[in-house]
Amino acid sequence: MNMEFKKNLVSLRIKWPWILAAISIVILNALLLFVLIPKMSSGMNGLYNSDGYVDTYEQIAKNLALGNGYRVYPDTARTLSREPGYPVLLAGLFCTFGDGLTTVQFANMLFTFAAAGLIALLARRVSNNKIVVLGAPLVFLFHPGTLIAESRGGVETLFTFFLVLYMLTVYRAIETRAWFDYLLNGAALGATVLIRSTPILFPVWLLAYLAAIEPKESWLKLCRNAVITVTAAVTILSPWIIRNYSLVEKFVPTASVLGISAHAGFYNNTHYSGAESWAMVDQQGARERRKLAEDLGYPFKVEALGYFQDFYSSQDEVRFSDYLLSRVIGEYRKSPSLFVKCVGANLFNFWFRGKTTASTRLNLILELPYLFLAMVGLVIAVRNGLFNAVAPMVLLIAYLVAVSVVVLAQARYSVPLIPFLSILVCIAVDGMRRAVDWRPKTVEQAAVLAAKRRSQ
Repeated sequence: MNMEFKKNLVSLRIKWPWILAAISIVILNALLLFVLIPKMSSGMNGLYNSDGYVDTYEQIAKNLALGNGYRVYPDTARTLSREPGYPVLLAGLFCTFGDGLTTVQFANMLFTFAAAGLIALLARRVSNNKIVVLGAPLVFLFHPGTLIAESRGGVETLFTFFLVLYMLTVYRAIETRAWFDYLLNGAALGATVLIRSTPILFPVWLLAYLAAIEPKESWLKLCRNAVITVTAAVTILSPWIIRNYSLVEKFVPTASVLGISAHAGFYNNTHYSGAESWAMVDQQGARERRKLAEDLGYPFKVEALGYFQDFYSSQDEVRFSDYLLSRVIGEYRKSPSLFVKCVGANLFNFWFRGKTTASTRLNLILELPYLFLAMVGLVIAVRNGLFNAVAPMVLLIAYLVAVSVVVLAQARYSVPLIPFLSILVCIAVDGMRRAVDWRPKTVEQAAVLAAKRRSQ
């Protein structure tokens, strides 16, 4: 018994510094989230929408909690404008703890720390180096984009958690090539798409990559696994798809905002001159959409801000979105150079564009070094023969950027990519550390260096 007690005591002494470090990280994150950011919110709110709700998620959640159904206002139609994952979570929090923002922020913090744990597991798939495995979660936790996302009622923290979880299942499926792991991969994809629809076509990119690296004799098994993945994802999505079809008699697997997003991206990039704030131009585009809906005779709820048009008919909501999408596509067909211009602008917007000129400049200062280090990390990984190790997450980064730049982009859309960029940043940091580490790497080198010093 005495020996067992001594072993436990030694084990506790070894683990104590790590336990203390973990507690310190949690306390520091909580202080930033619940003390520092709220105190700065009066100045930051105009920059980042911190300490508040965005994108009508909380309105849908409140109506769900009150038993009014999945709609933005009690008197408007049931909506397809937002994927159900985040509003359902908010509704559960509102029913259990009330609709205070503090509860939502605490839930965001839990999802952020859970994502950090998954990032450590994902980093192990790429490197066994402690700087990468332990550093990437820390870089993610204290990245300004992560902290701002934690502070508001937005979808980013939940989406980030599920996106990292999905990427872990991708690595697992590629490693084992077992049908069951592809089944889990499809289920994780379906759950992620229920929160935000952007990854829905990523399996096509992934399949193309796997087909390129796999021998031809494995293609049949690869196709089988692809079918399993898609089947599992569609099964998870099926309640939402069936519900949407019952409302509008159309196949709507995600949300109905594609047309609105396309019009917002087109309008903002063709009307922004730099003299006014991005938020002002965005509101001008919303007023144009309101005028278009009025001209088409669609009844909708008139609000003071009126950024989104909330219709009294679910069919009108989908029809108007389809109309906006076809209108934007028509403009791009008439002028392909305009499309190229908007894509180029959105590529900048995705990483740096804020609500105001000040927030955009601040994003540039914060993000440019981060992106530079991520690029350096990618180069180092490729040079060290780790291309296949980083390829799936780099492919996901490229895919999500590509999806956004052809429609609508702003800096907060890049927040879910912070986990993957953090891994690349830490690879760069480790590579630079090795490059400037003049310590002898072997006993023989140490002996030679000691002999030289004695001879001097």
